[in-house]
Amino acid sequence: MTARIPDARVDALEIRPGSGQGRLVETVGDGSEGHMLLVSTLVAFPTSLAYYVASGVADREGIGKDESGFRYPTDELDPGEEPFDDVDVYNPLGAVFVSIPAFERLMARYLRCLATVATATHDAVIDAPWWPDFLGAVDIIEARVEPSTAL
Repeated sequence: MTARIPDARVDALEIRPGSGQGRLVETVGDGSEGHMLLVSTLVAFPTSLAYYVASGVADREGIGKDESGFRYPTDELDPGEEPFDDVDVYNPLGAVFVSIPAFERLMARYLRCLATVATATHDAVIDAPWWPDFLGAVDIIEARVEPSTAL
């Protein structure tokens, strides 16, 4: 059975600008298995796939790449798979369930930080043809989360 991470622990993940190691954004957890799984799943998606990730969250549809991603409870189940109520976040290290509100708060913080840092540093990604659509998807996600938790 897959573990569920409590909302407060998901909200405790720190999202900050990258430290110059080739990533625009860093996610820092407490070293627990659940945090490591969330962080490693976010790291699995390069900046070039930011719109893919953001549109998945905005549309509440699962996305995946190279055995890492997330699924919403409304996504199609594999044969014999039990229905679930939360977001299933997975990668080769394992899987965890996160409530939809906590997952979307996390993604709103992560994606807004990415947008802010990319714009401030004039990263080449801001010239991608999908960048305006990415920003629109981030706005949709932020509009759904509690105003006090959006950046």
